[in-house]
Amino acid sequence: MKPYNFVPILGAKKYVKSHELKSGKVRVSIEVVTPVHIFSGYYNENGSTVYREFAKYNGKYIIPGSSLKGCARAIAESVSRSCISTKQDIRKIGKDIKDQNDCIICDMFGSLGKKSRLRFTDLVLVKNSGVDIINIPAFYGPKPENKNYYDADGKFKGVKFYNHGDVNIIEKGTIPCEFVMPGSIFEGDVFFDDLDDNELDLLCFSLGLSGDIYLKLGYGKPAYYGSVKVKSIDDDIDALKRANRYGENDGDVAKNVKRLKELLSWDKRHTKSVWHTVNNQRGY
Repeated sequence: MKPYNFVPILGAKKYVKSHELKSGKVRVSIEVVTPVHIFSGYYNENGSTVYREFAKYNGKYIIPGSSLKGCARAIAESVSRSCISTKQDIRKIGKDIKDQNDCIICDMFGSLGKKSRLRFTDLVLVKNSGVDIINIPAFYGPKPENKNYYDADGKFKGVKFYNHGDVNIIEKGTIPCEFVMPGSIFEGDVFFDDLDDNELDLLCFSLGLSGDIYLKLGYGKPAYYGSVKVKSIDDDIDALKRANRYGENDGDVAKNVKRLKELLSWDKRHTKSVWHTVNNQRGY
């Protein structure tokens, strides 16, 4: 058993927008559920320990808007008929070149030569429940040739998502990193321009505003770090209703929405780590 699973790729389809478009913003609150580390690119010292520093701006802890946008895009790609932009050719299954840059995700999030209709501000820490240095395992890049990425017919399984896990099963290692601890809260805004109702519903779902999926942000996802709960605050678009109704008019999309909810539900989190020890080293 691995600490991840897959949502099948639906394949690309040219998206035709409705004529009724909306612009505005939704303010979001992100509550840390398991320790989160967003690497600033800098190192700091604590006594004899040199650690990876958490992202900050003007001395304040932040989750960069790009981190939330990347997470939301991956979710949105998995539950829509998107072309899934990637450098790994093996993940272009379902992509039709004639539909490139014309799918719903390219219209919303942008692509080569196409401006994004979304702008994610940095999310600022507004409630600090503690910061700690945790030694975590070393991680390595994905290996497309890994047999776990394919089904019995040799077909690529889809978009990979890591499971959530209880805070008491987070894996430890030798890489010191600065983590913001559970209970802490970040707040920020997501601005949108000229989205139709279906796109706005997808945005709300991909942000986790339905409440039945938690997102994963930052470093250490395979070791159960980075689980967060997102909710909307001060929005006038009824984000909860929109998130819950996304996909209801498309059977295949609805199946992927159901699958994703099973993978990212906090209620179905791992309560026991699936990591194991081999040659005195922990791994999965």
